[in-house]
Amino acid sequence: MTGTVICMGNFELPDRNAASHRVVNNGKLFRALGLRTVFLGVCRGERYFDGIVQRDYGTGFDMFEQSYPFTARQWAEEIFDMRHLRELVRRYPDTVAILLYNTQYATLLAAKKAFSGRGIRVLYDCTEWNGFTEGSPLKKAVKALDSRLIERFLPSACDGLIVVSERMRRRYEKKEPLLLPPLVDTQDAIWRQAPLQKERFTFCYAGDPSNKDRLDLLLTAFARLPAGAAALRVVGVSREEYAGGEAGAETPVPEHVRFTGRLSHAETVREMQSADCFIFLREPSRRNSAGFPTKFAEAYTCGVPVITTAVSDVARYADGTCLVLPDVSPEGVAAAMTELLSRQPGPRGTRAAFDYRSYVDACRQWWERISWKEG
Repeated sequence: MTGTVICMGNFELPDRNAASHRVVNNGKLFRALGLRTVFLGVCRGERYFDGIVQRDYGTGFDMFEQSYPFTARQWAEEIFDMRHLRELVRRYPDTVAILLYNTQYATLLAAKKAFSGRGIRVLYDCTEWNGFTEGSPLKKAVKALDSRLIERFLPSACDGLIVVSERMRRRYEKKEPLLLPPLVDTQDAIWRQAPLQKERFTFCYAGDPSNKDRLDLLLTAFARLPAGAAALRVVGVSREEYAGGEAGAETPVPEHVRFTGRLSHAETVREMQSADCFIFLREPSRRNSAGFPTKFAEAYTCGVPVITTAVSDVARYADGTCLVLPDVSPEGVAAAMTELLSRQPGPRGTRAAFDYRSYVDACRQWWERISWKEG
């Protein structure tokens, strides 16, 4: 297989968020098939600029960024204007596919109109059905409508589809989508870091409690453990940020809880590797059942025991080291934490269930299907 795949979406390169981890590891998967992947992400760290800028992040991939939109006009340009993609297609004349990562439905239609007649496949990587956004009532209404359009009409609007969960695969079954959970590269140096020193059994949480996770319930459950029995490290948010949120104002922080604030991806993985148990809690919902928690894939890869709730496909991957809870009751969570405290530590080792190399054959078969279909 030869040719270039241009991947575009609101991911922050090279590894600043879970979206970038998703697309870059998918790019490694495509590279294993002989395809070149070029990335067009967004830049939030600079003032708004026009056009696209190539960045040298030392990843071995060609990476470009466009400015993150802030005004209504800038958002409209991002959604409907294909000039940045056209520029990349000119730079890479062997382009065989445009892969859109969780873009708006209107962007997908615009890409189909711009590139289908040129023999370029327009593909879509769907990892969420999320109608929530912050902002004005108009913005919220537009986001909710877009989410419904994606869920209902996505298969008919693209040439090939990648999904992140079994629920999505069933929803789009007639499109024969490629099911890819969050992938990792187990040969990356981040999976071989020296562990951090700790004084007692340590639970670790990493994520964004303002997004999906119930950190407040985790803290409530942790407070039920015997004093001094364990420590809890909270990665991704500072104590002040948590206290300033709605849940933080109602839930006191027990002793032996340390907030690290936001860390780099490598530092976050090191926190996971150093813990005795990784724990995160999510309530069942349409959004949580359709997506897949990236942090579960990463903690599982580290070989760390995991306590979590039965959302998405986590039960399919959980083994004897994982405790998958039916709900997020503090009593049930505290009981699971107590059980982990009583266990003898098991052997640790990097696990390959989410390594991109495990999905090469499935990806090749999917690529051959969409390549032979009539445009």
